[in-house]
Amino acid sequence: MADILKFDEACRTVYSGGRLIKGIGTKGEKSVHAVLKNYYEPYHDSQEQKIGGYIADIVGKNGIIEIQTGHFSSLSDKLDAFLPISRVTVVFPVFVKKRIVTLDGETGEVISRRTSPVKETAYEIFRNLFPISKFLTHDNLSFIIVLLEADELRVPPESVGRKKRRRGRLSVIDRVPTALVDEISIKCLHDWEKLIPCLFEEDFTTEILSQRAGISRETASMALSALFRGGVVSRTGKIGNAYTYRFSYD
Repeated sequence: MADILKFDEACRTVYSGGRLIKGIGTKGEKSVHAVLKNYYEPYHDSQEQKIGGYIADIVGKNGIIEIQTGHFSSLSDKLDAFLPISRVTVVFPVFVKKRIVTLDGETGEVISRRTSPVKETAYEIFRNLFPISKFLTHDNLSFIIVLLEADELRVPPESVGRKKRRRGRLSVIDRVPTALVDEISIKCLHDWEKLIPCLFEEDFTTEILSQRAGISRETASMALSALFRGGVVSRTGKIGNAYTYRFSYD
């Protein structure tokens, strides 16, 4: 269950020094990563710990927590090292609401704010699962999909040392979490039912999944490609040219 008070405290911890354009930490850590790291582990001695030749975001009483704000391809080697020795939770943030905040590149002054028409959903995780699909049935692996509201900070690209873009397009320099909406926990294979409502009922196709989950056919196809490769679902036959699937793990 989402802990709003704890999340707000994590935000205060990260933002207490004041920040607009520059990242924090020695590696220019972005706000989403910093806030979630402090939300899941406020004790700093448990953060950024070396395990098996890799740096884990958090090592604590709940095992290893990896906060993944980008593509999952970089996770594969870490999971190879971490999963045999510890429980691993992959935290994946999605932005269900964003405000586009345009800043003056020199002063950091806010020039404009507007609500973005783009709204992400928990199904964004399926666009990233394929590189780590071989681990999906591992008993030590779980996921938390974090639904956030955030301000997306944009500046003229030349103000941050980037090439000026055509049509005056701005560069995104950070996404600053402003509210925690919910958390979806995938602790076991049956928890995928939270995202795939037809997974355990009957044979289904990509099109059926797309319709029942209210997602694009492309996203449904990505989901099934990853879950099939990971052994979470199996192919049971065909309807016309479309494969049918069923949950395959007992």
